[in-house]
Amino acid sequence: MKKILFMAGVAIIASSCTISQSYQLTGQPIGSKVGMAKSKIIGDSDTSVKAAADNGKITVIGAVEVTTKVFIFPITKTKVYGE
Repeated sequence: MKKILFMAGVAIIASSCTISQSYQLTGQPIGSKVGMAKSKIIGDSDTSVKAAADNGKITVIGAVEVTTKVFIFPITKTKVYGE
């Protein structure tokens, strides 16, 4: 019984799930700049589109990609493309 519980625990910890969504927001060209904002496990996390655009020094947003990976804790990454 302990072996089955151990294997179930390992399977839960080792499994992960990734969800990705892309958005074309403004009809502007995709552009050559990329800005990224990534969540932290500990502390405050700002994964907003504005934070990602500020990190990439982007003023005209062409597209946004949001990826969430769950591996014990959810980790969200927002990428903004534009000029």
